[in-house]
Amino acid sequence: MRPMFALALFLSAPLFVFAPAADAAPATLKLDPSRSALHARLYKAGVASGLAHNHVIAASAMTGSVTFDPEAPTAFSVEVTVPVASLRADDPRLRHQYGLTDEIDADDRATIEEHMRDEDQLDAKRYPTIRFVSTAVKATGAGAFAVEGDLTIRGKTRRVSLPVTAKLSAGGFEGEGKLRITHAQFGFEPYSAVLGAVKNQEKIDLILRLVAGQ
Repeated sequence: MRPMFALALFLSAPLFVFAPAADAAPATLKLDPSRSALHARLYKAGVASGLAHNHVIAASAMTGSVTFDPEAPTAFSVEVTVPVASLRADDPRLRHQYGLTDEIDADDRATIEEHMRDEDQLDAKRYPTIRFVSTAVKATGAGAFAVEGDLTIRGKTRRVSLPVTAKLSAGGFEGEGKLRITHAQFGFEPYSAVLGAVKNQEKIDLILRLVAGQ
């Protein structure tokens, strides 16, 4: 199937923003791209969906940092940038990880990537990055947070709420979260072909893992 990608993960800029204590110098940890990940799940639909595939999109590059106040460990901010050009479709190992047993060959994966960057999908030429900037964070339990922020995809910014689990210390940060968005939120329609007989569903699931250290 030739999908589009609505987001795709998750983003590309500040993730959580807290105000640091007035008398403490914030510490900054650099994002480790080899251990961090953004995945997007896309789901097939249409009367001929039996001929199509569910998809997993992954960012192959991201940059960013985590800044926090040592005297207030829950007051942290995260900055992440994901280039749209770095998004890769349906790596066989990643599909296996998500329990997708049908195979997509290399030529089809390349076509899927081309389509998801098209003008009517992520429009990578005009909007080369995906961004998220947090606006508020609330602790919901031990190591658990509800993060609100502005997610920008394809030039459209929408307020979203992201449940996050996180561990932060002087030497490192680890955080994970999952968010469901829709194509409509960001002003475009799911990819479709064969007069809509094969297409993607409206929903997209974004799964994010961030690891940062000194």
